[in-house]
Amino acid sequence: MQTEIIKDLMKEYKRPFYIYDEKVIGEQIQELKTNFPEFEFLYSIKTNPNKDVIKFIAQNDIGSDSASKNEVFKSIDAGMPKEKIIYSSAGKTKQDIEETYDKCIITADSYHELEVINEVAKEHNIVLRVGVRINSNYAIEGGDILPNKFGIDEESLLPHKEFIDSLKNIKICGIHVHLKSQILNYETLYNYYKDVLELAVFCVDEMGFDMDFVNFGGGLGVAYSQRENELEIESLGQKCRELVKEFKEKLNCRLIIESGRFIVCKSGTYVTYIIDKKVSRVANYLIVANGYNGFHKTTLAEMVKGYAQGPLEDIHAVEPLFTSYDAYEVKVLNKSQEKEEVTVCGNLCTAADLIGKNLVLPKAEIGDIIAITNAGSYGFTLSPILFSSHDIPYEIYLNSKNQAIISEYQIFSTKYIKW
Repeated sequence: MQTEIIKDLMKEYKRPFYIYDEKVIGEQIQELKTNFPEFEFLYSIKTNPNKDVIKFIAQNDIGSDSASKNEVFKSIDAGMPKEKIIYSSAGKTKQDIEETYDKCIITADSYHELEVINEVAKEHNIVLRVGVRINSNYAIEGGDILPNKFGIDEESLLPHKEFIDSLKNIKICGIHVHLKSQILNYETLYNYYKDVLELAVFCVDEMGFDMDFVNFGGGLGVAYSQRENELEIESLGQKCRELVKEFKEKLNCRLIIESGRFIVCKSGTYVTYIIDKKVSRVANYLIVANGYNGFHKTTLAEMVKGYAQGPLEDIHAVEPLFTSYDAYEVKVLNKSQEKEEVTVCGNLCTAADLIGKNLVLPKAEIGDIIAITNAGSYGFTLSPILFSSHDIPYEIYLNSKNQAIISEYQIFSTKYIKW
C-alpha cells in the first residue's frame, strides 16, 4: 500500500479507516485461476462483505459462498448469477429459505433442514436441486473424529437414505465439506481434497445423488508472518490436476473451492492516528483512535499472549477470531530514523484496548499515522465498532486507478417514542 495515498486520505477524512487495494485482490484471484484451471471458486462473503470488494470479485467470475440470506442479496447486488451463489450455513430458518430458494443454490445443513426445504418446494409446486453439507469422517491432521455443529455425519447417510428418498420435492445434486481454515501445507490439502472426492463417489454410487457439484470448502491459508511458510499453491495446483484426471470419469461435475482470506487478507490495511503520547513509570505509551473497537485482531492476539502458558508457537488458532500471535505488523508512517520501545493502546475506557506491547517502532509523535497490515479479512465486521459509541472507521476501496471509494456506516441515531 502506498504510504502517500494513506497520508492523503487521513488528512482528508481525519478518521481511522480500512483501505482495500484492488490490485492485490486481482493478483490473488489470478494466482488461483492460473493454478486451478479445472476448478471454480467461491468468495466467502463473511470474510469481507464490503460492496466494492464483492463487486470486483464478481467481475472476475468468482462466485459467492454465502452464510446468510443477506449475503445472498449482497451477491446478487454485485451481479453474481444464481448458479454461482451457494448458500451454506447452519440453522437456516424457513423464512431464510423462502426468501432465497429461487436466487441461489441452497446447501442443507441437517436432515431437518432438508425437510424444511422440501416443504417450501412443495408449497411452490417445484422440485429444488440442493446440496448437503457432510461432516466427513476424515481427520485432517489425524486423531479422533470429533462432533461438529455443521452438516450431517458421514456415517449417518446410509441409515437416512430412505428418509432422503422420501423427500419428493428436492433432489440432492451436490455435497459440501469444510473441516479447517488456514492450512499452509499443500499435501494436507491434497489428501483432504482426495478424501472429499472419494466421499462424492460414495454419494453417487450408494446414495444415488445426482451430482452437479462437489464443494471442497475452504482451507487455502495465508502466511501472516516470516515465521510461516507460504502455501505452495503451484504444487497444490499440480496435485489437484492429477486428482481431476483420476476422478473425471466417476465425477463429471463442477469442482468448487471456497476462498476468503487468501483473496482479500493482504489487500487490507487498518489505518489510525496517534492522539496522545505519555510516559507512565518509564514505559512509553502511544494512544491511538479506535484501537480494539476499530481492529479487534491485534487486541485478541495480545490477550492470548497474556494468558498463554508455554511457547506461543504452540497456541492453536481459534478462527476467525485469533490466527496467531504475530499475524499483524504495526507500522508508524513517518521518516524517523530513531527507534523507541512503546506500548500502543486505543482510546477506549478499558485496559484491554491494547494493540501491541513493548513494540520497537520509529519514534512517533502526536498526529503520526499508525498502519496495521493483513487487515483485509475478518476485520471491520468482526470488530466491536459500537463499543463506547466512537465514530465508526471508514472503509475505503482503492481501485486499480488509485481512485478511493469510501463507505461510511451511519448507525448512531435517536428515535423518540411517546408512550
